Amino acid sequence: MHPLRFFGSHVHNTKIYIYQNLKVLRSVISSKLERLRMFQYFRACRVDSWLGWVFSFGLGSVLFDLTPFERGVIVFIAFSLVTASVFVLNQYFDREVDRKNKVKSCLPVASGRITPRKALIFSLSLSILGLTLVFIVDLHLSPLFLVYLGLWTAYSAPPFKLKAVPVADFIVSGLGAGLLPFFMGLGVTHNLSAGVSSIILGVTPLILIHSGCHIIQAVGDYEVDSKTGINTSAVRYGKKKGVIVAGFMLFTAFFSPFVYSAFGLLSYKHLLLFFVLLPLSIPVAMRYADVLRKPSTRNVVNLQKIARKYGTIAIAVVWAYTLFVKIAGF
Repeated sequence: MHPLRFFGSHVHNTKIYIYQNLKVLRSVISSKLERLRMFQYFRACRVDSWLGWVFSFGLGSVLFDLTPFERGVIVFIAFSLVTASVFVLNQYFDREVDRKNKVKSCLPVASGRITPRKALIFSLSLSILGLTLVFIVDLHLSPLFLVYLGLWTAYSAPPFKLKAVPVADFIVSGLGAGLLPFFMGLGVTHNLSAGVSSIILGVTPLILIHSGCHIIQAVGDYEVDSKTGINTSAVRYGKKKGVIVAGFMLFTAFFSPFVYSAFGLLSYKHLLLFFVLLPLSIPVAMRYADVLRKPSTRNVVNLQKIARKYGTIAIAVVWAYTLFVKIAGF
């Protein structure tokens, strides 16, 4: 073979080899980017921020009666989808404010990793999918889910934007993250006819916890909210008062079992659970003291981190104990 022809053939084969490898490399990079995009959508759901909502749902599903497993799982998935849609929708409406918030500026919508249009479509898709599951599996729960979606939409979206209405902001949080998820879980058992007094006793601590936690969150967002004209309870009444009110709510919720027992509404044997949870509450109480002393964004973030860490364990313990008592008839 002529040397030039051989050289030309070699170059041609080399080009083909490089081209094929570039195609493979492009495919790998594209796949990784796609996974990264999907991860951003998962991040937008902010699952770690609504573990307490899951607990409210879970407690309602086992406190008075046991939930049929298959229906319970499907309704829980529907609840998770709808709750995720609420958090994505909140980021859609709060994107401009979140960009000015050091803590929230890295959220997918505020940072631009997900466009507002895609975030809105994603939120609507999650809502539709969640509601469809409810309509198929347990139609009688659909009004609760619709009220749940409506309340949280009114919280974030104009013209209501209840998050900017003092007092209404934390009341909505207490009802939307405590009361309604509890009733959704209770509804899965088809036991919405449980005694009114028993339901009130079960759900009141949840409402207080979520209301108090919302106020703490508002204290952390105080600087940005005050600059952007979002008139939350913390902005209206001050950070210090907000921390005190939140602490009172959380303290009342934590010690409510003793009050129930004192009035004969709860057996004393169940107070053993309190002493199991007490060591988990000490680090949280110490961080709360830091926030009370200096209600800064940094201290609020530290409190939230430690609360998620130990709160997740506490949630698991309380739910498992409640389930055990129900199964064992203890």
